[in-house]
Amino acid sequence: MRTVLCMDTYSLVEARNQLGQLVGRVRHGHEHILISEYGKPAAALIPIEELEELQRLRDEADLALARSVREDPGARWISQDEVLAVLEADEAADRKAC
Repeated sequence: MRTVLCMDTYSLVEARNQLGQLVGRVRHGHEHILISEYGKPAAALIPIEELEELQRLRDEADLALARSVREDPGARWISQDEVLAVLEADEAADRKAC
């Protein structure tokens, strides 16, 4: 189960005008800032430590998947497009929960 974080949202123009302040809030206050473009979520500002942890977790998951596929010759392969579609659907569901 995923934990959904609700965060302050700024339009791209607002974020551009307040970028220094927003980066300070993220860096020092460990806040999460969502940036929208044309009313839709487009990007997020998160502390660098969290980004590094996300990258580490993704690397671990990729390695675990590669090992399991290697050990199971009957494993079903899926395309990168299928993986991305599932990830996008999960992210859309998380945004609706906020």
